[in-house]
Amino acid sequence: MNQGIAFARTIRALDADDFGRSKFTLVFAVILLGAWTWWMLAARVPQYESTTNVRLESGRAIAYFSSTDQIRPGQTAFVTVGGDRIPARVQAVASDRAELVFPNPQSPIPASSSASADVETTRVSPAAIALRTLARGNR
Repeated sequence: MNQGIAFARTIRALDADDFGRSKFTLVFAVILLGAWTWWMLAARVPQYESTTNVRLESGRAIAYFSSTDQIRPGQTAFVTVGGDRIPARVQAVASDRAELVFPNPQSPIPASSSASADVETTRVSPAAIALRTLARGNR
């Protein structure tokens, strides 16, 4: 008989509850999921072609790549010398190298034996990166 009374109390408690906290949590979760989905589809993440084979010259750098298929004149690049990251732009492209020019050639380039170059080849959405990674995993 006590079980019936406990059930009646449970039903009354549920009827009295307006589920405000649950509704707020559900709305917050839907907004968060919507924002995350929008970011996955709309954001653009830069993709880089990188090399450590770089020759520094006055006001420019010659970067040697294994493939220059995706590199075009005018693309944004960065040359890292020591710990300094210097912005640059692709001026010319040959079959195995790209000429990178610095926007401010008067500034001194730090002397270092090691340099690397990164050329921004494209911008893709995080969803495209995830799909590409999944496709590679299925091969």
